[in-house]
Amino acid sequence: MKSQPLGEILIEAGLVSLDQIEFALYEQANKNLKIGQILAHHNWIKQETADFFVEQWPQILRAQEKKPLVYYFKLAGLLDERQIDAVLQKQQQKSLRPRRFHKLVVQLGYLEQTTVDFFLSKIFGSNKIANSKELETVKSFEILRQYIQGQRDFSQITFKEAKLSDITLKEINLSGSKLKSADLNRANLSHSKLIKSDLTHANLAKANLMFVDFSEATLKSANLQETNLDQANFTGADLSGAVLTKAYLFNASFASADLRGAYLDSSYPYAVYYDSSTSFDDSFDPQKAGWKSIN
Repeated sequence: MKSQPLGEILIEAGLVSLDQIEFALYEQANKNLKIGQILAHHNWIKQETADFFVEQWPQILRAQEKKPLVYYFKLAGLLDERQIDAVLQKQQQKSLRPRRFHKLVVQLGYLEQTTVDFFLSKIFGSNKIANSKELETVKSFEILRQYIQGQRDFSQITFKEAKLSDITLKEINLSGSKLKSADLNRANLSHSKLIKSDLTHANLAKANLMFVDFSEATLKSANLQETNLDQANFTGADLSGAVLTKAYLFNASFASADLRGAYLDSSYPYAVYYDSSTSFDDSFDPQKAGWKSIN
């Protein structure tokens, strides 16, 4: 069985964020350090946590005999003796209803629910939610790893509800990809291609999407609020119901695009382009708003 990369494990366990892994992977490419060492150096995890997942985690997953959950939390350096004692004392309080240990560690703020769920599902039995989360994490990590290694063509991928917020994926090709409900909040995809991609309900708020080609893409009900769309191309795109308020649309082209039901600002102090085939709500007059016709 192929071992799971440490970065994937830590993201899935909710112990680091994808942008922290992005930073570590870039640093790893320039330094002769392991990713766990880099994450520990920046105090994002403890070194003993990285060592636990590299050295002991595979054996724990294969073991038939299971130990109490607190044993694994302590072994991973996620709980210390003081915290464990505090949880046990809380359990013994007669004024409280009996609470399980793993619920109290979340209630007391010692661990995130994501981390507890990860240990429960991996050690004591998986479930559909956990499996879905694992698949999502693997794809996010793998796309980021391959991008840093120089790959730019990710066309035709299916990655619904992708979690790719706050990371940089400039000049990539995601054309024809299925990215429904993807979270690309604050991501940098400038100069990329998303031709005929499905971004229905995607969150692209505050992202840098300058010079992105969205030709014939589907962005129904997508969130593009406060997004940098400088010179983006939406020719033939479906933006019905999309939120474009406070987006920067300088020299963006919406020729033949469907903007019915879209949320737009009332005026624009710069050029935004449309043509006779662009569809708007009757309440929006592009000329009064400052848009320029290219017919």
